[in-house]
Amino acid sequence: MIKRSASTILTVLAALFVFLPGIAAAQETTPPLAEMWMMTIKPGHGPEFNKALAEHMKFRSENGDPRDWQTYTPLLGEELNRAGVRYCCFNWADLDSYREWGKNNEKVGEHFDKHVAPHVDHYAHYFETMHWNNSHWADSADGATLYAVTEFHVKPGHGADFRAARDKLLQIALNQGWATEDHSWIWTSTIGGAPVEGIVIPYKNFAGLDREADSFSRFLAEHLGEDGAAELMKTFASSTSGSNYQIWEHQKDLSMESGD
Repeated sequence: MIKRSASTILTVLAALFVFLPGIAAAQETTPPLAEMWMMTIKPGHGPEFNKALAEHMKFRSENGDPRDWQTYTPLLGEELNRAGVRYCCFNWADLDSYREWGKNNEKVGEHFDKHVAPHVDHYAHYFETMHWNNSHWADSADGATLYAVTEFHVKPGHGADFRAARDKLLQIALNQGWATEDHSWIWTSTIGGAPVEGIVIPYKNFAGLDREADSFSRFLAEHLGEDGAAELMKTFASSTSGSNYQIWEHQKDLSMESGD
């Protein structure tokens, strides 16, 4: 976990407030939940895993899986032998019906166990809540292939302070002119375990990551003044113990046909 000062957090957010595909219409009616299975691939099994997963996704589609599972792989850090298989978006009641579908289609799970599981070292499982009221999704975000994800680790007992600072920050972005076709983002919370809040920024290519001239820090200072912006970011930073940053790449060949 990386410790960060208030100024560093401001820099991170400035880089993140720049730009998940296909949900531009009526965000307020979009279900709030996503599910992620994280698979760590056995050393030396990468090609076999990719081949098996691609075949399994095709098998799921042919057998009527009502979910269009999408696969993402990390680009940064040391743990690059991972694949995240994710589905968005649904309500809790949808999970009941999906589990019932699985019980009635055991051959799908058996296919995974036979072909994919032998190449997996271990798994992790997550649910996420998308906070649509603090998010903005422009049409220009459709077709993204890269997703910058920053996770903030909230200090115990500081959840209210964090949410207050976050909501103020994001409402300024939403109401004061930052939420345009050029800037899209989605805010998430991980369900289970230590409290983790995250922001996801989609990019169509690596060139989109170069947004220094169009920074959120400048925008925030224009509306709050330098002192006001610094004070708000100090409150935000003091409620967290650190953050993690990762860029995930969508792997179309390892996903089901339609995007999430």
